[in-house]
Amino acid sequence: MSTAEEPESPAVAYRRIASGIDSVVGAVRRQDEVRATRLEEALGRFDDRMQRAGERAALTRFSVELHWESVLEALWAEPWMTVRPFPRPDLDADPARLDRYLREVEQTYTELLDLVARRRFGFRR
Repeated sequence: MSTAEEPESPAVAYRRIASGIDSVVGAVRRQDEVRATRLEEALGRFDDRMQRAGERAALTRFSVELHWESVLEALWAEPWMTVRPFPRPDLDADPARLDRYLREVEQTYTELLDLVARRRFGFRR
């Protein structure tokens, strides 16, 4: 150390500054390690959620396609009806309402098959 009369040598000043930098770098590294651990945990949670969402989307699409094919078979005997191609996904659909959309698909499918069965067996409304 130096006194007021004796100036600090360059080597001592360098060691003092380097020591301060080392301690700051060590603190930043510890903070980065904690942050990296938290981010890895969050990434794992998001990855699980994305995987479940992808599986649900695939199952939903498969279910809707099965319903569509079944309806096409049921309406095959109705030559007057024009059947359109499978509709494209609605990109503006609210994903939070997926359960409601699935219930609507199931309900509409059931109603349509009931109507087709009544018409085939002569039970018109």
